[in-house]
Amino acid sequence: MRSPERKALLRFVFLFVVLNTVFLIIISAMYYIYQKKVLIEMRHDAMIYYISAQKEHITNAKNLTEAHQHLSRDPRFDIILLTHNKDILYSSKPHLKFPFQKGFFEYQNHYYYIDMIELAHLKDIHYIVIRTNSTDPQLKQTRESIYIFLIFSILFLSAVIYALSKLFLHPLRDAISKLDQFIRDTTHELNTPLSIITMSIEQLDKKTLDASQYKHINRIDVASRTISNLYNDLAFLIMYEHSKNNNSILELQPLIEERIEYFHPIADAKKISIHTDFHQINLLIDREKMIRIIDNLLSNAVKYNKPSGDIYITLNESFLSVRDTGIGIESAKIDQIFNRYTRFDDANGGFGIGLNIIQMICNEYNFHISVDSTILQGTTFTIKWDKNSQ
Repeated sequence: MRSPERKALLRFVFLFVVLNTVFLIIISAMYYIYQKKVLIEMRHDAMIYYISAQKEHITNAKNLTEAHQHLSRDPRFDIILLTHNKDILYSSKPHLKFPFQKGFFEYQNHYYYIDMIELAHLKDIHYIVIRTNSTDPQLKQTRESIYIFLIFSILFLSAVIYALSKLFLHPLRDAISKLDQFIRDTTHELNTPLSIITMSIEQLDKKTLDASQYKHINRIDVASRTISNLYNDLAFLIMYEHSKNNNSILELQPLIEERIEYFHPIADAKKISIHTDFHQINLLIDREKMIRIIDNLLSNAVKYNKPSGDIYITLNESFLSVRDTGIGIESAKIDQIFNRYTRFDDANGGFGIGLNIIQMICNEYNFHISVDSTILQGTTFTIKWDKNSQ
């Protein structure tokens, strides 16, 4: 599985799992709230039933002692009898302290129910209080069950969606593989005739040509170099994930001068002048990858420049900068220009992979690339590196 495909698959699975987790959490929270409400209502109803039974027993008692004896015992409940002044007359569990509040309420992990009772023959008893444990133990079990359900559900859904995603992506993966193979075969087939054209032009003695012939040969030379740069980009993109780094200490100045010389016929065709400001710099990098950076920066600087424009190349110990006097880039599009297959405009052609290749290499070597552009004034690409790369 290719890196972009793997990233897309993992992003899809992650998004699906997150959304489903949120959904499951909402459903679980609703279930928990419902269970809590049911348990409280059941406890409330049980306390009302119990307090009603106690009232009946007390009503049948002839005195306070008999009232105590008539109280039915239930291990779930504690019972307290209060006077009009809320003093304790009787308590099934001594030393109880609680706030006085008529009706049903919760206090310190217990539920209380306080009701009034008025008896002509037992005037001392004025309130009856029922106390029972809260529903926390049952709710704790519910929470634990919910946690287990969420964990297994998330793991199960993750495994299922990952397997289904791979299954659904299989046809797409086959199509992409066939397309990659077609591009690879096409690129390979282009290599031989392109090399023959390039070598034939280089072996020509241009001094023996008249003006018309020289002009035609020069056009062929420019076209072959443009195609060669596109070919090199495609070949690099196809082999990038499988290629090994051949890092070495490179002298950047002669390498850049070599690439400038290569692009001179293309620049001369638009009467573009190239100005340089170089310092001798060595950089630890793969030579072919550095060539791809330089070539794509120069290619864009020529392609999107104005006729009779200028290109300024600066190299020092901290950065490489290529500035053109071309059409510029809209500020809203600058964040998108490094995306693969993104082009500045349709008029200049290309595959839109050059800047993406530059960014891939910069990310690999921890270089920082920045863009400064003004419409109709030009664009500056700057690649910075730290001292560890030198």
